[in-house]
Amino acid sequence: MSLHWSQQDVADALNSAAGTVSLGRHSVYRWEAGLRLPQEWWPLLCQVLGVPEEAMQAAMARAEATRGGSRALVSWALAGGLWDRADADTLAATLDGDQAVTAGNATAITHAWLVTPSPQVVHQRAGRRIGTELLDDLEQRTVRLRRLDDVAGVTVLLPAVMQEFRETVKLAREASYTEASGRRLLALLSEQAQLAGWVTCDTGRVGQGVSLYLAGVKAAHAAGDRTLAALNLGCAGYAYANTGRAAEGLLMARSALAGCEGSASPLERTLLLDKVAWTAAMAGEAREAERAVGRSDASHDDVDDGAERPDWLYWCSRDESDVMAGRVFTEIHRPLRAVPLLTAALERYDTSHVREIALYSSWLAQAYVDANEIDEAVAVASRVYDLAAVSDSPRAVRRLDTVLDALAPHQDTPAVRDLLAHAVRTRPDTTTA
Repeated sequence: MSLHWSQQDVADALNSAAGTVSLGRHSVYRWEAGLRLPQEWWPLLCQVLGVPEEAMQAAMARAEATRGGSRALVSWALAGGLWDRADADTLAATLDGDQAVTAGNATAITHAWLVTPSPQVVHQRAGRRIGTELLDDLEQRTVRLRRLDDVAGVTVLLPAVMQEFRETVKLAREASYTEASGRRLLALLSEQAQLAGWVTCDTGRVGQGVSLYLAGVKAAHAAGDRTLAALNLGCAGYAYANTGRAAEGLLMARSALAGCEGSASPLERTLLLDKVAWTAAMAGEAREAERAVGRSDASHDDVDDGAERPDWLYWCSRDESDVMAGRVFTEIHRPLRAVPLLTAALERYDTSHVREIALYSSWLAQAYVDANEIDEAVAVASRVYDLAAVSDSPRAVRRLDTVLDALAPHQDTPAVRDLLAHAVRTRPDTTTA
């Protein structure tokens, strides 16, 4: 079927579907010419053109092979559209101000990110040498993107994260800077790679996510930051463990922990032990998983809550470790240990973090099924269903499917039968941009 669309028609259709205005016809031209691949856009491209996702993935694989298998990270981003100076000034004021990120404004702020000229681009146009002021600015932008990850859906967040990362990569390649500034810039690149990997994995594109994580490992090593390198390696292991490559994931998590023994703070060590616990559970190593949970708990006892911490650890807390422990105990079939940990942590969780509540509640529902508490499982699963439907997270929908599969053998219970029938009619979509 031929739609007889121009390149601008394709760009307009994609912008309309994504609820943004960031894509220009030049990006479509680059895709057609084989200069770039529609990395973040391909699911929506399938939608607007009516092309099966399998066919699009196969075409992209062939294109990558033709290009020698290159996966240049600098091409994994959006090309910005043309904007008037007044538009850019207005959006920059919104983006760079003190406006707090909330569930209500996260989408608008993320869209603004895509169309506001970034400090990286401005400095390159001016031919400036990278200095402390620019690095301060870029670090604060990365902090803001992390906070957006708490409340913004992946559809709007991924393009913004990838654009920021691409422009920082280009800055590192083409600008001039001192050795000290270079180390700081590489550390920033590693942090952005970790965030980009995390958001990419949420869409289900684990191969791309792990590539980003490993780029972050390399950048952190070059910057001399062992714990930041370990964070990226542990995240890569976590991603592998969730997609059927648990043995490799466990090896990565063990290596991350071993790589910074003696240099990691108690909180950093806690995070890395949590990765070991999870990957061990997914690999079927129940005893190692339990030992890692115990070591994580002991490590958290040594955490000084008043001590300075890197921003990439801002979210780490006792509750988060308890959630991880509850998930681990669920996976190794210790529901009586899992349920109290998950229940207590979820009662204190920020209600604006819909994705996390949906995800963590899914393990609580699974633990109730394992404990043969089917009524409680259905009640929690119903909540997971409602949250997954509005979370804009394919990962949350996949977890919902796991819970429904666990409930399926109990269809003789009316509540289970009703929930499964409702899910068949109205299952949330996993399409992302």
